[in-house]
Amino acid sequence: MADALKDFFDAAVIDEIAARIKTRHRGFDAKSFRHGLLASFPDLTLMQRGRAIADALRARLPPDYPQALDIILGSLPPPDDKWREGSGMAAFRHLPLLNFVGAHGLEHPQLSLAALARLTGYFSAEFDIRPYLEQHYDLTMDHVRRWVHEPDWHLRRLCSEGLRPRLPWGLRLKRFIADPAPVLEIVEHLRADPHDNVRRSVANNLNDIAKDHPALAVATAQRWQSEDPAGTRDAVRHGLRSLVKHDNRDALALMGFDFDIPATITGLTLGATRYQVGDTLSFGFELRNAGKAAATFSVDYAIHWRNARGGQQPKVFKLSKPRLEAGANLRLEKRHALKPISTRRYHAGAHKLEILVNGQSLGEAEFDLRL
Repeated sequence: MADALKDFFDAAVIDEIAARIKTRHRGFDAKSFRHGLLASFPDLTLMQRGRAIADALRARLPPDYPQALDIILGSLPPPDDKWREGSGMAAFRHLPLLNFVGAHGLEHPQLSLAALARLTGYFSAEFDIRPYLEQHYDLTMDHVRRWVHEPDWHLRRLCSEGLRPRLPWGLRLKRFIADPAPVLEIVEHLRADPHDNVRRSVANNLNDIAKDHPALAVATAQRWQSEDPAGTRDAVRHGLRSLVKHDNRDALALMGFDFDIPATITGLTLGATRYQVGDTLSFGFELRNAGKAAATFSVDYAIHWRNARGGQQPKVFKLSKPRLEAGANLRLEKRHALKPISTRRYHAGAHKLEILVNGQSLGEAEFDLRL
């Protein structure tokens, strides 16, 4: 994704940043700022371009960090809904300003954390608070514990999103991967937050924790659900999504799936036995509740992709979560595009489709893939 979006940082965005800086610092060399960045950009990703702009600002602003930061903050437009909600890619123009604080302000943590609190209303500070958690842990956590009570939802969201152990694109927080207790202490205050963006962050945080501590994540979700089923419904459902996807029995049971009721499948067929990259794999089958009571089932399918060594590696995809009366049948069909994607390299040869119900393999079929 970062590579596909990297061209957002183009000459126009650089010129806009330079013009704003120049209103606060007349000696700013906008020409060299522009030329140097554009020359380096072709080989840089989106996030790398943001950091490059931050470094270029640091090189051209006064060497005194508090003075330079004052120029940065003074260059901000008035905070309004255009920048604070629904702005899409437009908000990314503020990423380099946060990167400036994250990369160059660590010797002034009090000043910098206050700046991140202000800047997070323009673009999330979830990436740039992480170096402060590593180098100034106690001070940063003291700020976070206060921020969870702030009226600004951007700050409350930062308290959760900034502490995610495995934030995509962000520095992994090994401290929290090993022991997520401090993270759970914070998200306890936010699990039923009135703003959905905060609750979504809490769910993403719980999902991160579940990757390293599945039993703890399930126990936390179970307690939340028992204490406040309505307020924490989304946090529980989305927070356990990786465990559900990998058919963790405890997570599935919490989501209401029935393990004691047997299921069977019949008539598994593929649309073809040979496909080429770019085609669409199609398949269908009959699911039957073979038990004596109504039940909800988690139905997945796995494609066992051929790898470079000639073996196969499965990837699980969600299909359906039907509830069936005792003895009832349900026809399920699916089409899966075999289009080229950046996260998968295809290899010609034998592949396998597998149908999973509540984590159990109930059927499979083979197909051949050609490049």
